[in-house]
Amino acid sequence: MKYRSVKLTNENGKMWHIGLDEHDCGKHFILPADPARCEMVAKHFENGKLMAVSRGNPTYTGTYHDIPVSVMCTGMGAMAVSVAVEELKHLGVKTMIRMGTCGSLQPSLPENCFVIATGAVRGEGASKEYIPLEYPAIADVDVVCALRKACEEYGVKPYLGIIRSHDSFYIESPGAHEGYMERIRPWTDAGVLAVENESAALFTVSSLLGGIRSGTILLCGGWLGENHGTMSTSNKEDYAQKVDLMTKITLRAIEIIDGLDDLEDIRED
Repeated sequence: MKYRSVKLTNENGKMWHIGLDEHDCGKHFILPADPARCEMVAKHFENGKLMAVSRGNPTYTGTYHDIPVSVMCTGMGAMAVSVAVEELKHLGVKTMIRMGTCGSLQPSLPENCFVIATGAVRGEGASKEYIPLEYPAIADVDVVCALRKACEEYGVKPYLGIIRSHDSFYIESPGAHEGYMERIRPWTDAGVLAVENESAALFTVSSLLGGIRSGTILLCGGWLGENHGTMSTSNKEDYAQKVDLMTKITLRAIEIIDGLDDLEDIRED
């Protein structure tokens, strides 16, 4: 089986789910799950323009230091991300960086730090529809290195490592049911840094389709063991400032990546 999807378009020639065509896109995409975060990111674009709002998810395109770049909300969850990756692949997008939030699985992680994922535990269901769990969900090394370098340039200490993606927010997250500590303890003991919902599918599907650099940077909330029943990221007073800094880091990383050759897909058709 070769991982080549069919290009599905609507009556206007736009991709079926995301509502975009090749003229609407930059070469590099930032992918938050929260639509409100898109506008926050787009304020950093030169000549930024709202290109589409499809299924409630906005896309803005502009330039950053003359580099064509876009930000698109994927919506929450792994299935939504997999759809976005497949459709953006058809539009020739070369870089996809998730910029989101997460809950800490490690009590030693500072609250409101930035986590750069090197890989993800495939605890969600979408990637399993593509390939068995033995296939790893790994971030592109160039994206990881570019995000780390950008953090260093902004005087930020990032935390690099494995994260966990899952499908059930209220099972292993701040609003979790009774017994959630028993569910997350194996991942804490294994050194997994944080939990979120999208990155495992992003990494897996990007790798399977080929020719895409994908990565993730996350604003990390407090340790779940001390924040049961609370949200410790977007409820913080300095949330907007943190997103602003994360945006600057991500755009600087894109600038670094843009100086590289495109990732080559060496598989035969």
